[in-house]
Amino acid sequence: MSHSELCVCVLGSPLPYLSLLLEAGQRSPGDALLCLSPSWLSHSSPSLLVHKAVTFDLGGRTFLSNFNPPRKVTYFLSCDPWAEEEVTRKTDCPSGGSGALCRFWGDVLTTRVLLQKAKIHCPPTLALLLPPGQMGLEEGRTGGVEVVHLEKGVEGGMNSVRNKVDSFLESEDMKGSESVVLRRSGGTFVGGATSPPVYLSRNNRDEVWAKVGYLLPQLLPGEAVLLEAYCSPLKPGPRVEDRTWEQYTDCRPQVPDLSFRLCAIVSRSPLDLPLLYKLVCRVGVSDTPLSHSHSLSQSLETTLLECGFTDPTMATSLHRLATDTALSCLRVVMETESSMSAELRGGAGAQTDMIGVDLLFTMDGYIISPVVLGLHPSLCLRSSFPEQGMGLEGCDSGIEGWSRGTLLLTPLLRSQYYLMQEKTVLVVGAGGHSKKFIWGAAKKYKLKILLVDCDPAHFASQLVDHFLPLPDLPDHRRDDQHCSRICDWLLSSGLCPDGCVCFWDDCVVLTSLVCDRLGLRGPPPEAIRIAKEKSRTHRHLLGLRKSTGTNLTSVEQPSGQADGLVEFREGERRGRQQNGMVNGMVNMEGDSMRAMADFDRGDLFNEAMGKPDTTAPTSSSASASSSFSLSFCTFRPSAPLLSPSPSSYAVPCIHVESALDLEKAASGGEEGPGGASVGVVRFPAVMKLEYGAGAVGVRKVGSLEESLAHFERIGGDLREETDYPGIGLGWGNAMTLMEYVGGTEHDVDVVLFEGRLEGAFVSDNGPTRAPAFTETASQMPSGLAPDKRAQLIRAAHHACLGCGLQDGVFNVELKMTEVGPRLIEINARMGGFYLRDWIQQLYGVDILMAAFMVSCGVRPCLPSATALPARGHFAGVMVVVSQHLQALRSTASPERLRGLHQDGALWLNELAEEDELISGEYEEPFCNVGVRDAHNAANARQRLLALCQGLGLHCPPRYDLGYFLSHFN
Repeated sequence: MSHSELCVCVLGSPLPYLSLLLEAGQRSPGDALLCLSPSWLSHSSPSLLVHKAVTFDLGGRTFLSNFNPPRKVTYFLSCDPWAEEEVTRKTDCPSGGSGALCRFWGDVLTTRVLLQKAKIHCPPTLALLLPPGQMGLEEGRTGGVEVVHLEKGVEGGMNSVRNKVDSFLESEDMKGSESVVLRRSGGTFVGGATSPPVYLSRNNRDEVWAKVGYLLPQLLPGEAVLLEAYCSPLKPGPRVEDRTWEQYTDCRPQVPDLSFRLCAIVSRSPLDLPLLYKLVCRVGVSDTPLSHSHSLSQSLETTLLECGFTDPTMATSLHRLATDTALSCLRVVMETESSMSAELRGGAGAQTDMIGVDLLFTMDGYIISPVVLGLHPSLCLRSSFPEQGMGLEGCDSGIEGWSRGTLLLTPLLRSQYYLMQEKTVLVVGAGGHSKKFIWGAAKKYKLKILLVDCDPAHFASQLVDHFLPLPDLPDHRRDDQHCSRICDWLLSSGLCPDGCVCFWDDCVVLTSLVCDRLGLRGPPPEAIRIAKEKSRTHRHLLGLRKSTGTNLTSVEQPSGQADGLVEFREGERRGRQQNGMVNGMVNMEGDSMRAMADFDRGDLFNEAMGKPDTTAPTSSSASASSSFSLSFCTFRPSAPLLSPSPSSYAVPCIHVESALDLEKAASGGEEGPGGASVGVVRFPAVMKLEYGAGAVGVRKVGSLEESLAHFERIGGDLREETDYPGIGLGWGNAMTLMEYVGGTEHDVDVVLFEGRLEGAFVSDNGPTRAPAFTETASQMPSGLAPDKRAQLIRAAHHACLGCGLQDGVFNVELKMTEVGPRLIEINARMGGFYLRDWIQQLYGVDILMAAFMVSCGVRPCLPSATALPARGHFAGVMVVVSQHLQALRSTASPERLRGLHQDGALWLNELAEEDELISGEYEEPFCNVGVRDAHNAANARQRLLALCQGLGLHCPPRYDLGYFLSHFN
């Protein structure tokens, strides 16, 4: 069985984190490990190594595996019986907990004091503590929790302690509680860890004191006797009288009163935000205490119905109340741990990434309130897991609802970021002001950056580890020479980059040349050239239409991604099945699910005209996953054998360098590759710079005469790089004439690794301002129906593969027409403007880091390629100098916008510097102003429009934001 560098390891019983292991095994087979004993692990400072483990594969298959050499753990979790083992203290690997944190949050008293400080209601509690105690356990009262230090309380004898007990039993906090609960702190119940707490009558003072007096002499330093009020759970509502068969007999069973408590599993997002993974109920008889081990779980909605609460609005309100309380608990955990040292947390990479919150609802008059009983790092996950797949998944819909992605996202991303630490990445092209976030992010991720740019005084030169100025870099006729100079610089400086990547559209071809020369991962130069030249992109895809001579078979990927059509080679399949040892894992035999995965990862690229495949196998020392990847030693214009064909997304267009080209496009044309007619372009059409960026110079033309006039205008205004730096004129000012297609416009940002779709994010664009095509408004996530979003994602993925782009983060612009997606263009680099920020805020995924990872050969694995839940909704509008100059100098000055961004009133993406407040015929957006709403897109749009009215950015009719945003309804 193959594996990658990723290694998510759980130490302890398989039950608490079985859901996580199964999901990780499905998404990244062979990389989820279960160690049943600490002896299966070892330390090699600062790494944690695993020598033996149960590995999880596709379909839930497991294997007992020995590793020689041992595998480096990239994410670690522990649970009973080894939860308190100090495994992570000597390591730097990311950990979702530690022995120290388990003890800390397992202590009932510590937890309640901290929760009460945060105004989260817990049962009223009297704690008789024998110091030294833990953090936050000073003597005194915090909300409903009172802490008494025994060495002070016993100065006057045991009578003073009894007075404290009597005062607590008579206090206002105990009003309405007929019973009290006696327990020990540290999560240990009286009588042992498996014994239930002792329930006593509040009115029987002598019995209460006798039990307390018996326990006090037995306390160890740091332990406490806890006396707390018994919180009566929410009583069932009135039952509907019905007549059953038993009513006609003498065998009427007595129907018991039910009670329930809730169990919420909350996880930490990569941005340190609490997310609800699951919310379930424990149901039982009201006069019997409920426990995780002796009750089944079900949804809150079902439980409320069984208890007689039939109003659906009540279920919604209580679900929201429970969710908010559970999320607040994890916030307390995160804030507390942020002030703790690495020693107190149990390791440099240790933090609580998921926790279970036990709570119940109580009613005082007509007010229903949540009461938190305790926090359990793994117990809640264990008890709620068996109900998966039995109808529970869909019970908690909505923004904080049940989601598989929230459980696995943080472990996977923390693992990958750990693998990337101290990697060296070569970046070609610093870009402009809009790319300034790259350098701070690289430092945050502990990357070493080597930068090449034309401007010796570029501000980014002071923010990277090494800088090479190439003043003639914009002259792309000399890219081969630039490539040689860059490689010579690396060699003479002794620099060995792990990856090479580009975020600036002008330099994508040069970057691919450097990758090809250095043997680094990245698309081949010819594939980048196809994507860079807009008309060539469409002509190439249209030329795939008549590919023949290949046996096609469709296989659905186990991860739920789009299906791929591949050529099946029987001999290679048999050879892979006969291979009994991969990467130090012994006795690993293939199974049907693995065979399907290998088959699907196979040769996506074969000769379009039925030529034999010449892909060379990788060396045995490479990762097993790469043994099924493709070799592009020489690029062959080929068709990824996919369904539907990528040609179905292309649009007729033509490369324009002269008026004769336009006339030919309008009248007929010539036959293109594969026999497709690509010369005929019907009007209306769109004219754009062949290598342009930012929609500069794009116009809709309705006739040959209009196209000739626009071509002449561009030829006079935009001739070379100095006329408008940064929009691609270094490649020339040739143009593209593309047939205009109607429909809604969308961006799809895709993450590809070895041709596989690892992530996809869809956004909607509003109407452009005719006759130009500068972006006006946008929203994310897309408001399209799920099946329409899936069509866009598949179109973007297949179009990239059709051009030969199989490794990287790419931005694909499409239109959704009545007959499906149509391609506008492929940007062979990460999406610009606001896209990186919005994706990170909504999905917790940094596509910037994903681009760095792909370049270094680290697979950017996510819980789902296409179905991560969005945590809110963004709506944004572009601010342009020609329409907003007055506002930018007064009500919406950059300084004020930055202040509103800091206050959280809006989200600002600055795309140009303040000294660029100059209006011209050809312009790009100055900045983007967005608003995020936690619940729905309509609220985000309404708040954005109101904000822009106040800032003076809504200027109807010349710049009508209401109109631009109305297209998202």
